[in-house]
Amino acid sequence: MIRFGRRGLLAPGEMFPARDSTYRVSFPRLASGIRIRVVERGDPAAPAIVLVHGWGCTAYVFRYNMPAIADAGYRVVAPDLKGHGLSDKPAAAGEYTIDALVEHLRETLDALGLERPVLAGHSLGGTLSYHFAARYPERVRGLGLLAPAGLTGVPLMRLYRLLTPAALNPLFKRARSRAPVKIALRRVYGKRGHFTHRDIEEYAAPSQFTDYWPAIRQLLHSYDWKAAVHRQLSVVNVPAVGVWGSRDHMMPHDGMNIYKRLVPGIELRSVIDAGHIVTEETPIEVNEMLLGLLHRVYSE
Repeated sequence: MIRFGRRGLLAPGEMFPARDSTYRVSFPRLASGIRIRVVERGDPAAPAIVLVHGWGCTAYVFRYNMPAIADAGYRVVAPDLKGHGLSDKPAAAGEYTIDALVEHLRETLDALGLERPVLAGHSLGGTLSYHFAARYPERVRGLGLLAPAGLTGVPLMRLYRLLTPAALNPLFKRARSRAPVKIALRRVYGKRGHFTHRDIEEYAAPSQFTDYWPAIRQLLHSYDWKAAVHRQLSVVNVPAVGVWGSRDHMMPHDGMNIYKRLVPGIELRSVIDAGHIVTEETPIEVNEMLLGLLHRVYSE
């Protein structure tokens, strides 16, 4: 029987991976004092890949990727970034800049004893993984960029920011988020899959915490979604793959062309008719690309 918590949303203990014993869940405290949730699967001594989710998501977005990668012989680690899921949710503006999130990811790797894993990020997690590799190239063995939104801009970002002024935080704190989650999922899916009632419940669940909306609203406003315009971007020379959907409305019209320059030798794949959330809409294609990268990197 599923238990519901505050505001009739999934109780924390019911959120992915719930009581699935094939996963391990921990709550390490980082050097900054922030406590995060980390979901893992696979042999703890195996070569590691860290999966980094995007804005408004949790480790749940990788639920179709973690089993396949772990079964292939790898340690799969998926943290909830600060502000998300069951991790702490500071609301200060300075917590969610690119530089602050890069350091947050570094602290996460340090806390987990991961010296040089493969990083694979979806959406904002993809651009964050690139920024991390550019800042700390010695800490990254390979990159998986999964519909990495937010390097050259995100369509309608001005509208999203206009609709989320700080003055509405008290209202957001009291709101249930099933309706906006449905709207968001309709936008990020293409024609290759469909979301379920369980997906809505999982993505809505963190909104039961009053500090959730102020935190992800702050991330929406503080993260530089047009870093290619505002920053000097570095070339990252690590093995890499990039996957995105041909119907991804969150990506620029030219897809991932910018990464051909920033990550020389990257292997790119556009998935026909998939939308933005390729990790769960077309996991077979994503898993093929990630496993190919892992085999290449860890066989060297």
